[in-house]
Parts: sequence; C-alpha cells; structure tokens
Amino acid sequence: MPGQTIQLRDLGRVQEIAAVLTRNGFGQVFSLLGVGGTLPSVADSDATTRPWARRLRQVLVELGPTFVKLGQVLSTRPDILPADALLEFQSLQNKVPPMDMAVVREILLEELGQPLEAVFSEFDELPIGSASIAQVHRAVLIDGGVVAVKVQRKGIARTIRSDLHILYSLAQLTEGRIQVPGFYTPSAIVQEFDAAITRELDFHQEAHSIEKFGNYFRDDPMVIAPEVHHRWCTGRILIMELMEGKPLRNVFGELRRSESKRLAHQLMDATFKQVFEFGYFHGDPHPGNILLTPSGKLAFIDFGVMGMLTGGMQDTILNAFTSLVFRDAETLAMTVYRAGGVDDRIDLRAFRAELELKMVEYHGASLDELADPATLVDVIQLAQRYRINLPAEYAVLARAVGLVEASIRALMPGMDIVSEVTPYAQRLIRQRFSPDRVAADAARFMVQMQGHMKELPTQFNQVLMDLEGGRLSFEMRDPEASLLRSEIRMAVQRMSLAFFASTITMGALLFIAAWSPSPFEIPLIGLAGILLLILGGVLFGTLGVHVLFANFLGPTAWRNRFVAVVRFLSWRRRD
Repeated sequence: MPGQTIQLRDLGRVQEIAAVLTRNGFGQVFSLLGVGGTLPSVADSDATTRPWARRLRQVLVELGPTFVKLGQVLSTRPDILPADALLEFQSLQNKVPPMDMAVVREILLEELGQPLEAVFSEFDELPIGSASIAQVHRAVLIDGGVVAVKVQRKGIARTIRSDLHILYSLAQLTEGRIQVPGFYTPSAIVQEFDAAITRELDFHQEAHSIEKFGNYFRDDPMVIAPEVHHRWCTGRILIMELMEGKPLRNVFGELRRSESKRLAHQLMDATFKQVFEFGYFHGDPHPGNILLTPSGKLAFIDFGVMGMLTGGMQDTILNAFTSLVFRDAETLAMTVYRAGGVDDRIDLRAFRAELELKMVEYHGASLDELADPATLVDVIQLAQRYRINLPAEYAVLARAVGLVEASIRALMPGMDIVSEVTPYAQRLIRQRFSPDRVAADAARFMVQMQGHMKELPTQFNQVLMDLEGGRLSFEMRDPEASLLRSEIRMAVQRMSLAFFASTITMGALLFIAAWSPSPFEIPLIGLAGILLLILGGVLFGTLGVHVLFANFLGPTAWRNRFVAVVRFLSWRRRD
C-alpha cells in the first residue's frame, strides 16, 4: 500500500487527528508539518504534565479502532517502542458495542451463501467477545458441534484502508522531521502495521495459523488448539471449535502451590517446544489468550499474531538463552552482534559489560523481584541502544516470552527463574551436541566444503585471467570521502559566487564613479553602475542564505517537500 495518496474527503479526518493530538499535548507534531488548519488550544493543563506514553495511549483510544489496533500491534515490538510505551500499549482494549444481530445475519448470508438457520441449530445473539475488528458468538452446527463463530465487522476493512491512506501520507510528511524510537522510520512503522492488519483482516490466515499450531501439538497431551471447520470459513468468517475453560488470568492465586508449579512448568514446556523445536510460536500469549481446561490442559486461542523462526534464528536464540543461564556475557554479546546489523562500529566492550550487569541482576533473583521488562526484552532494548538492528522476529519473540514470564510470576511468586529454566538449557545443550546433530552438521559442512573446493580452481583461474587482461582493479573507499567531496564542492560554489559578486560590485562602483551625463543628458553609465550594485548585493545575499540554510534549501529537501505536498493534495488514488 505504500504510495497510496490521501483523499481530499479525508481532510476532515486529518483535522480530527490534529485536534486529538493537540488536546493531549502533541500539537507540535502538526505544527511542524504545517497541516491541520487552526488547532484548538490545550484546555487540559494535565495534557502536558502526564507521562507522554499515557497521553499517546489516550490519543489512540480517542481516534478509534484503527489506531487502537496500531497500538496493539506496536505493543508486540520492543524494537520500535521504548519500555514505558510498551507497558501503556499492552493495556489497550478495543472492546466496542456489538453489531446488531440483523447485521450479523446479513454478513453470514453474504459469506456462507445461505441463511444462518441452514448452518447452525443454535446461535447465541449475545456475543461472548466484541472488539473493533470482529465479534465472537457461541453456536452449534447442524451436526451438533459446539463452535465459536468469529464475524468481521461490516465496513471495518474500508475504514482501516481509509485511515491507512492518511497514516501513509502523514508518515511521508514526517520523514526527517520527527525522530522516532529505534531504527524504523515513520513510513516503515506504517508498513509494518499495514502488513499486520492485512493479515488479521483475512481470516483464512488465522485459520491456517490455528491448524498449523494444532498440528505441532497434536501428540502433546497437555496443550491443545481449537479445530477449524474449514468448510464454513471465509475471509470474513472463522468457525472453530469452542474451547471450554478458564482464562489463565482467572486462576492466578486460586490453585494450590503444587498445581501452580505444575501449570508454570507446563507453560514453560509449551514455550520451549514452540521456540526450539517447532520454530513457530504464538505471538500474543497473554493470560487471556490461554485457557485452563477442566482436564488440566492449556488451550491457546486468538492466533492473529504468530512468529516463525528459521534454523539459524533458533541457533541464535539457543546461544543467547544458554549464555543468559550460564552467565556467559562474552558469548551473548557476540551472538546478539552477529544476529543483527550495524551501521557503524559499536563498543562491544561496553555492550558486554552492560549485559554482565543484567546477568548479575537476574541470577538469584525471583521473578517478582525483577523489573517489569522481561529478560529478552531487556536484551533487545539494550541492543537497540547500541544501534544493533535485530530482525523483527526476535522482538516479537522477546515480547511473547515476556508475557509468559509475567504469567509464571503470577503462578509462582518468589520463584528463581534462572534455577527453574536451567534444566531446559541443559536439555538444549544435550540436543545441540547429540551424536545425531553433530553428525548432521559435519555432513552438511563436508558437502559445502566439497562444493567450494570444486569451484576453487575455476575461480582462481578466472582471477588470473582478469589480472592478465587488465580487467581487475582494486578500489579503496573512505566512508568520509563522499562527505568531504560534498563539502569541497560547496566551498568552491561559495567561492565562485563570492568572486562573481565582488567583481560585479567593484565594476558597479567604477561605473558610479564615472557618473556624468551622456550626450542625451542621461547618466547611462551611472545608472548601469546602480543596477550592477543591486545585482552584487543580491548575489552577496544569496551567498549568505546559502551558507546559513544550505541543508534546508538543498535539492533533495525541496524534492521531498514537493512530493509530499503533491501526494497530500492529489485527487486521484494510485493503486
């Protein structure tokens, strides 16, 4: 969707966004952009004294479903948001009044091609959950299966697309003007949200995620996922088995200590398998999305956010996990450094020292004695401070593990997390260095080396031929060379302009000094001198403006500004 343009009919919505931002103490955003018209004054004196993250959360709530969903998506990304905003956004709720039953019937008829009574023998009109994207009803299929029916709200996709058009255009206007946390530009953040919300609006995606997750745990006696009824599923309707049980948050403090410990290890084991065995994990495992069934099983629900890990990512996480457990700051620092990308050199010694301090903090401490951010979230945000750009999957995983840690903290207050997860780390090491794994790694290495050795003579001969034919050249690059060339070019331009202005000014003074009437009684030479003097003054003024505002008046800045204005005022939508 990048490239979509804001429509003039959306200017009212832009004005509304500006007003909400101003009411909550963020009016300077639109002042910097020069859009939004006349903005209201900040009537609430508390608007600028409350914490900025709380005010920003209020902005999202006031702006409605799309922006609430934006906050919920960002709450899974500690690589984009700082810790205080993460905590605020995690409490965002998008509960809204349910759709009228007549509208639900209409949507079911459109999607299923037949009336509700032809598919369901029972259908509860009062939903068991109602959010901004969809609402969920309990129902019974004609064949007797008890199901949960997730129905997408009418017109919500169109509303979200309209708001996305505005977000893209505003992000384009803010590029380079507003500093955002992390490595992401405003446009990149909107693109991330666009991809996430597009997946969530397509219920086929969620149905696939549920089925895939369930297949991984098919042989696990303690973890289950709902069965999907694909026959009745569409892009806007999702029909799945209704999971019976209590949300995990409702059982905190109700269970005996032995039961709580069993449940905590059950949750740790499920997380261990998702991350290190399957490479596919639930991205939002908060205690409302995990049910404790009457038989003692853990039932996962709401699969809108899922994460996938490659083999290389799993190895990286394995190294990071075991390094944390065994207090190996050197290995952890190098693992994080190699896993990410860096724009410049970083101080690895300082990075390692901070990681070591974190390890000292975690070892021997119980979960409820630790700060709110989880272990991996701390590592992600520390890497961000040192400008190490980790892939997004690590950030989603860190937040998911943080939610699991919070549930374990509630189940077993006072538990020493490191001592409890040490057996899992030992199990990982045994798996990693098992004879089968070592043999597989050695075989893969030998195959790769064989290919490289076969290609080596050919590549060496090619280098010799290029060297003999004069086609091989060596180039040295200085990262500061382009900046130096730009400075030299600018200095030459200014010197040329100063020389030209000085020459014209001196000539003008000579012309004025020779002021005398011409044969026609008109002082032509003097008048020419005055004009040249004015021209010289203009050139000197231009030189001063160029020195003071070179960056602002550069061709790149003007081009970006022109493109943003054209996009903002365009009548036509480009696909």
